[in-house]
Amino acid sequence: MVMEDVMLRDHTTEALLAKYAQNRDPKLRDAIIERHEALVRSLAHKFARPGVPVEDLVQSAWVALIGALDRFDPSHQTKFSTYAVHCMVGEIKRYFRDRTWSIKAPRYLQEIAANLNRMEDELFRKLQREPTVPEMAEAFKISEEDLVQAMELYRAYQTYGLEERREMEDGNDSLALGETVGGPDVAMEGVIENAPLQSAMACLDERRQKILRRRFFEGFSQQEVADELGLSQMHISRLERSALQQLRNNMAAAQAQAQA
Repeated sequence: MVMEDVMLRDHTTEALLAKYAQNRDPKLRDAIIERHEALVRSLAHKFARPGVPVEDLVQSAWVALIGALDRFDPSHQTKFSTYAVHCMVGEIKRYFRDRTWSIKAPRYLQEIAANLNRMEDELFRKLQREPTVPEMAEAFKISEEDLVQAMELYRAYQTYGLEERREMEDGNDSLALGETVGGPDVAMEGVIENAPLQSAMACLDERRQKILRRRFFEGFSQQEVADELGLSQMHISRLERSALQQLRNNMAAAQAQAQA
């Protein structure tokens, strides 16, 4: 048994994943799970916040990692860590959605938060630049303080994955892409299995590629991407929507060309 443990440690994670996909050996499963402990804890601490037990987040990430391992298929040519991060981020955000937000936000702030992107887009088209906080407050006919509170509320919903303002073509919200799922999700697995995805991504400009990779492959929040690129969170939101639409168009065009 000691020799077997040494052999497991000497194999790469990819080799263990390939073997586990073939024989579903519980010992291989345990070895793979153990190798991802640092990733699990790092991701949980990334989402840590006051009033939320870190160990709850760690537990959520473990559950998602184990589920991802049981569903993972190496033949899809996708890194397990990429797939697992999607699942873990989704499970952690599901935890926040289901077990936090105990303080009810005023209805009027919720309505303003839900319309921030629409108003920013309207002002951007009118002004040909990013609107300022005073300009946004004036457009909503509210105080700047109320606007800032609505922005914070919007950011809180973003953190928890409640991005109800955007819809996919099938009527489901944008999270159906697999950003925040902790279990099997048809949309997410469709993205992973779709071969034209990478070539469609290559047609985007460098900034939009980076935004999509950060958001949907590396588990970054919009605010984290905004901080990295030196832009506002709402600007990132608009660029993300544009990039996703362009990506869908590129993939649809590639599919139509393949069928011609």
